[in-house]
Amino acid sequence: MSEAIAGTLRVSNGCIADIAGYAAMECYGVVGMAEADARSGAPSLLPHRKLRRGVEVATDQDGVHIDLHVIVERGMNLNSVAENLVSSVKYLLNEVAQIGAVDVTVHIEGMRTS
Repeated sequence: MSEAIAGTLRVSNGCIADIAGYAAMECYGVVGMAEADARSGAPSLLPHRKLRRGVEVATDQDGVHIDLHVIVERGMNLNSVAENLVSSVKYLLNEVAQIGAVDVTVHIEGMRTS
C-alpha cells in the first residue's frame, strides 16, 4: 500500500515547526516548549496550542535546521533528554514530511517539576 507517487512534496516551515513541537512534547522528560519573555528575558512555558513559538526552523541547500527551546523535568539526565529529542524529531520529520536532511539543536531553557 506504500507505493511511490510522482510529484513534489512541499512542507511549510510552520508545519515543520508544528511536527517538531509535537514530537518534542512526546519525549520523556520534556515538560514543555519554552519562549523567552520579551520583558524579562526569562523563559516561560508555552501552552500546547502555541508549541510553534518554541521551535525555530531555517532551511538552506544543506537541509532543514531546527532549534528546539524546551523546559525539562527536574532531575532528568539532560544529555539523554537532548539525544531523545533529536532522534524523535528527525524520525517524525522523515516519516511524516519525507525530510531526510534535518539538523536539530536542543536549547534547554529551564527545569521544572512536572
